[in-house]
Amino acid sequence: MSLSPARLTPEAKEMAEKLAQPRLGRYPIPSYDGASLPNVGVSAFVQTGGKGREGLLPPLRAEYRQPEEAGMSIVFLIDSFGWTMLERAIALAERANERALMGHLADCARPLTTVFPSTTSSALVSLSTGMAPGTHGIVGHTEYLPAWGTVLNMLRMAPSWGGPRDLAAGKGYRPQDLVSHPSLFRRGLGATALTKSDFEGTAFTKLLYDGAEFQGYVSLSDLSLHLRRILLRRPDQRPRLLWVYWDLLDAVHHLNGPLDELALSELTHLFGAVAEAASRMGPTEREGISLYVTGDHGQVPIDPLRARAAHQDPVLMSLLHRPPSGEKRAAFLEAARGKGRELAAYLGTWEREGWALLPVADIMSQGILGPAPLHPELRDRLGDFLLLPPDSETLYYRPPGSRGAEDRFLGGNHGGLTREELLVPLVTTTMNDVAGW
Repeated sequence: MSLSPARLTPEAKEMAEKLAQPRLGRYPIPSYDGASLPNVGVSAFVQTGGKGREGLLPPLRAEYRQPEEAGMSIVFLIDSFGWTMLERAIALAERANERALMGHLADCARPLTTVFPSTTSSALVSLSTGMAPGTHGIVGHTEYLPAWGTVLNMLRMAPSWGGPRDLAAGKGYRPQDLVSHPSLFRRGLGATALTKSDFEGTAFTKLLYDGAEFQGYVSLSDLSLHLRRILLRRPDQRPRLLWVYWDLLDAVHHLNGPLDELALSELTHLFGAVAEAASRMGPTEREGISLYVTGDHGQVPIDPLRARAAHQDPVLMSLLHRPPSGEKRAAFLEAARGKGRELAAYLGTWEREGWALLPVADIMSQGILGPAPLHPELRDRLGDFLLLPPDSETLYYRPPGSRGAEDRFLGGNHGGLTREELLVPLVTTTMNDVAGW
């Protein structure tokens, strides 16, 4: 018997169109009121018995299918899993196993917005705290931190120009020095983080999974093994929250660009591993376990011939107090003292080429980084202006004397506010349902 082609539901398509509507000039913005990535973390927390507290965003809106209560919630984040990627994977599925899987995903997938900036460091902290970037304070892949007096790579906790991982995190390092509120894992529920073994003990991991048990893996088969072991614990010994993270799709998208065939292959393998874990459990063992699968951002293809090097623009650099921070697709700029108007005037010439320049004060007041309360250092961390490039373009910075890694341009990137970068899927189901996939 042949399978009919998988198709997204009309409701999902309509939701995607609404979320992608321009609300900031030509750009959509995150929907922190119940249709964004951190709302997923809050829903998982609340459904397993957690209590909402000050600073948390609300749970997901009612149109996202989810159980009212669950004994355990699994939140599986696939890095670079964008809504556009899911649309294309569904359309590309031809073999029987691909059509079957994509049919299941199409039935229970709905679009969300991620956060802004649409990048891993900001998104993962938002998911694990239940807060928007403006509240928790991690606002980019690189970020100026006043206490350190420099721009740091947030995933590596090292200067943006390089150096060993965690160079900026000494013996006295504490997550609360960076993030103003505790993670969901510090709020009374048992939690486990299942992620790459390479991340164990790093400063960013301590921040991200503060309060959770760490379980590392080295491959997809190893991830599947540890997932099964966690799920097959006695119900009273299972964590109430299980956060799972997979990063290799992001890596291949960066290197090759967001290619449809890679997306389809990756989803087939990942969901196959989850379905195998579910099928090895009995119906009573699977009972009460909810599953949320989502992404932290999408990606757009990048044209290396249209990349701008900030360090090769002497006029721009003379008008800045410090190097650009944030993202190649969403740069935060701080004007040199008394140079704010001159900087705005200079970048006004870029606007005629499709770049967008926005005052940081405006994006803070308009909720693009989230609602109040905002991190007390937020304005100092961001600077004066946000610069967004046109499609396929980037702005990058390489400090003097650093090694030329930026000469090897990536095929895909993210961080901005386009539909492709901002919209991500949310697959909501249960382990009982997944066992039948």
